[in-house]
Amino acid sequence: MESEPAYKVNNSRVYGAGWSYNLTNQKDAIKLCETLNHYEEISRLNRNIDKQFDKITRELIQVKMTLNILNEEVNQLSGDINALNEAK
Repeated sequence: MESEPAYKVNNSRVYGAGWSYNLTNQKDAIKLCETLNHYEEISRLNRNIDKQFDKITRELIQVKMTLNILNEEVNQLSGDINALNEAK
């Protein structure tokens, strides 16, 4: 689903996102509008990538913590098994 463009053209004026640019002709206004909307899309994609990266980083930290806990438990079990074998 595509979102509404941040910038629009009205004759030779480009407006949107709290800004307004008056140009000398409509062709330049259309080009500026396309460029600004392209940059807005790139910015949106970058924010999305940053959110996904943060989520993945948090999940990796959780996995590492879980692996450390499991490693400690395996070491404990290994020690218990060794103690049982020595007791025989």
